[in-house]
Amino acid sequence: MILLSNIYSVKLLFEHISSPESMPNKTFEETINIVRADKLEDVDGLVKQHFKDVTYANAFGETTTIKLIMILDVFELVDNIEECLEFGEVYSHHIILDEEVCLERNYGN
Repeated sequence: MILLSNIYSVKLLFEHISSPESMPNKTFEETINIVRADKLEDVDGLVKQHFKDVTYANAFGETTTIKLIMILDVFELVDNIEECLEFGEVYSHHIILDEEVCLERNYGN
């Protein structure tokens, strides 16, 4: 029997920690990654297993560690990404506002 994996787009938050601290502010990074899993419940464990802390020497001669802080969102892909990468949807998030908002379109039309 062949088990087919589902494909998920996973939005992650990482923190970049430098030592000694040359910059007073904190640096975070959001990434969106593709993860194959048999079911949604497996994604958390697979992500934590894959994204271990990474430490390297940065341009200032300091040690920087990149740590996975949290999974922000998981989105199951419905487009067949393996057939067509162009314009394939890999992430979607609905924004629900309590108030009426007027947005200006800035994409050239």
